[in-house]
Amino acid sequence: MRRFFVLIIIFFIFFYSKKIDAQDSSRLRISLLTCGPGLDLYSGFGHTGVRIIDSTVPYDAVYNYGTFNFGDPDFYMKFTRGKLLYYVNRESFQEFIYTYQVETRSVYEQVLDLRPDQKIKLLNFLDSNAQEENKYYKYDFLYDNCSTRILDIFKTCFPNNFQPGTAIQDYSKTFRDFTDYYLRNNHWTRFGIDLLLSTPVDKKMTNEQAMFLPDYLMEGFRDAQLNGKPIVSQTIEILPSELDFSPKPNPARITMWLFAILVFLLWLKRPNLMLYFDTFFFLILGLLGCIMLFMWFGTDHQSCSWNRNLFWALPTHLALAFAIPRKSKWIQKYARIAFYVLLLALVGNLWAAQKYILEITPIILLLLWRLNHYRRNPEKNNLYANVRNIFAQFRNR
Repeated sequence: MRRFFVLIIIFFIFFYSKKIDAQDSSRLRISLLTCGPGLDLYSGFGHTGVRIIDSTVPYDAVYNYGTFNFGDPDFYMKFTRGKLLYYVNRESFQEFIYTYQVETRSVYEQVLDLRPDQKIKLLNFLDSNAQEENKYYKYDFLYDNCSTRILDIFKTCFPNNFQPGTAIQDYSKTFRDFTDYYLRNNHWTRFGIDLLLSTPVDKKMTNEQAMFLPDYLMEGFRDAQLNGKPIVSQTIEILPSELDFSPKPNPARITMWLFAILVFLLWLKRPNLMLYFDTFFFLILGLLGCIMLFMWFGTDHQSCSWNRNLFWALPTHLALAFAIPRKSKWIQKYARIAFYVLLLALVGNLWAAQKYILEITPIILLLLWRLNHYRRNPEKNNLYANVRNIFAQFRNR
């Protein structure tokens, strides 16, 4: 009988100790924070963080994988070359949320339904990542950022048990589709980025690749499952967005067309000034081509390789810019080659693997015109003079 009571006592001690451990561990509340896009470039794609609340301490912190050292003396060079190190930062929820309150950006919280042991595993993983020797990583906008890191955490902590939900249908959108949409009102910024981003961003994405954007990570978690059960138990709107994202006119496209029209008028009224324009025009195109080559070969940005815009922004245009004032003998031969290279790219649809940027259309037309001018024998260029005379006669009527 005594042994029986001893066994009963041991059983209850074991049972209640396990229950107490479970209760102690369930004090943790883990959620995913999704911050909506802002109006500036740095905030234009939103942000993601993991919130941990420990009600017994109390403790309310956010693990943020989007932090970098702006005070680094080589910041701009590292950022340009794709070698800037980002790191995970642990900060209080109040510090984290303050920025979004000031910028009136939306913040949504998805509370995760996890077992006590799963919560502890996630917390330990985050704490380990936040250690000095582990917290740094080389940022990549498309493949390794604050959003993809969160997805990778769950795939690492719960291999074979975590299944993300559907953010998009596989291979229905490209990376550029998304970047263009999020920059839809930052037209000059989008234009500049589209010039530098090339073939890799025009590939169709898988569902998981689409989660490089915080909004789509939130969509992926909406019906994600862990061990066959929904991982999100509740979605809370912490802050609503008060920003205006309604479509705005495209000044980049308007400016490019106005520029082309002004050049045409210059040719009609002051043809002797076209020499100066051509020098400036080919100088800018050559410099742009050099930048594209640098982004391809001189940086770690995977998305800048095989840029089809090099068919028209040839770095060799720099030599042509310096040769035009000197009237070098090889100008005609160079212009002929560059003209047919561009014509082949357009007619042969060599942009098929890369989206054509509509804003460059006036530049392409100007380039074809000026290259055609220099590739022809000057003695046979009476066509231009005739056209100019016709316009002059029409104007004088």
